[in-house]
Amino acid sequence: MFENILIPVSSEFYSKKILERSVFLAERFKSTINLVYIIEEKTLHQTDKISDSFRTHYNRLETSNDIINKSRLRVDNIILNDAKFFLKNKEIPFKEKIVEGEFSNVVKRELDENNYDLVLMGFEKGCILNYRLLDEVNAPIWIESEGEGKSILAVCSNLAPNQKVPEFSVKLSKDLGWDLHMLYVIDMGDSVEVDETGQRSDRKSEKDLIFIGENFVEKMGEKGVNVRLVKGGLERETVKAAEDIGANLVIVGREQKKKNIFGLPVKNVKKKMAEKCRYSILFVN
Repeated sequence: MFENILIPVSSEFYSKKILERSVFLAERFKSTINLVYIIEEKTLHQTDKISDSFRTHYNRLETSNDIINKSRLRVDNIILNDAKFFLKNKEIPFKEKIVEGEFSNVVKRELDENNYDLVLMGFEKGCILNYRLLDEVNAPIWIESEGEGKSILAVCSNLAPNQKVPEFSVKLSKDLGWDLHMLYVIDMGDSVEVDETGQRSDRKSEKDLIFIGENFVEKMGEKGVNVRLVKGGLERETVKAAEDIGANLVIVGREQKKKNIFGLPVKNVKKKMAEKCRYSILFVN
C-alpha cells in the first residue's frame, strides 16, 4: 500500500514523530523510506535583507554557506541519529538527501520525478499555513500529530466523491489491525452533492441530502462497515468525532466545500482541518 514513502523535512521545523511513524509503516508495508531535508530558500534570502550596503557579495555568500553547513550538521547530528535509533535492527531501505528550495515546490518536484505513494509530514501550525501542496498534489499526504491509539476515523460527506476514502480506510484498517469508524457528514453550509468525478451539483434540499447520506450508509452497511450519519459543519463534526473516539488517524478525501453557513467562500478547508484536529490526518486526494 505504501511501498515508497517520502518524508520532506523543512529546515524550519522537524519532529522525530515522522521518523517513528515512517518506520512503523515501513515495517508493515515493506516500504522504502526517502528523507529529503529542505533548506528553505527564504532562510537564505533573509541574509540579503539583513545585510547592509557595506557588506560585499562575498560576505553574503559566506553567510549563506554558513547556514547551509549548519543545516547539514543538523541533519547528520540530529535527524540521521534519530533515524538510526528507529531503524536499529530493522531491515528497512532508507535514503536521504539535502536540497535547497521552497518546501511545497520541492515536494511537488519529488513527486513528479519519483514514484512515491505516500507523503509523510510533520505537523506545526505556523508552517502548515504555507503548505500549498495540500490542495496541489494527488498523492496521499499523512500529517503526523498526536494520538497513540489504534483507531481510524474515515470521513465522507455530501461535499466529496466518497470513492477513495471508503476503500482506502477499509484496507488500511485491516492491514494495520486498527478499529475503523466511519462518519458521513451532511453539511448544509454548502448544500450540494459532489459526484464521483468531483463535480458539484446544483443546490439540493436538506431532504435530498439526507436521502443521499442514508443511501451511502446503507451501501457501506452491506459491505459490513457501520457509518454514523450526522448533520453539521464538516470541519466541526470531523474534529468532534475524532475527539469522541480518540482517533489515531483521520482519513479525509477531496472535499469541495465552497461556502459556509453564511454563504461566504471557504478557503483552505484541508488546512483548517489540520489546524483544528490534534490527531494525525491522512488526506486521500
